[in-house]
Amino acid sequence: MDDPVEAAYAQALKLLARREHGRAELAKKLARRGFAPADCAPALQRLADLGYLSDVRYAQARVAELRRRRYGPLRALAELRALGVDEDAIADAVQVDADDWYQACRAASGRGRTPPTSAAERARLQRQLMTRGFTAAQIRAALGQNDSDDA
Repeated sequence: MDDPVEAAYAQALKLLARREHGRAELAKKLARRGFAPADCAPALQRLADLGYLSDVRYAQARVAELRRRRYGPLRALAELRALGVDEDAIADAVQVDADDWYQACRAASGRGRTPPTSAAERARLQRQLMTRGFTAAQIRAALGQNDSDDA
């Protein structure tokens, strides 16, 4: 192809055919393939105008994947920000207090197995859930604690 904008558009379309991408992520991939930012911008805008490229749709897909893999909303927020997703798209996709996150936290805690019997085991499970990106309220709910519990 003689036109670098058309070449960038074609390459971006190939990448989008495989999976959803965020605008910033797609721009980075095109840059790694040798396309100039001046050629990428109009190609990405054309894809967005056609509805092929959407940060909102990408954020929703990524959040659904993280929830399925039993990660929490704080992890989703951090990951989407690191990927350069628009803050409005992040806000639409990650509802920190949504019931789905509480369910994911219960699933990640292994509820259904025997509950932790010792304080050390409970603390280990709490730390594990925190590193997966769940909030303190979600962890308390998953482990059957109320705010008034001392344990």
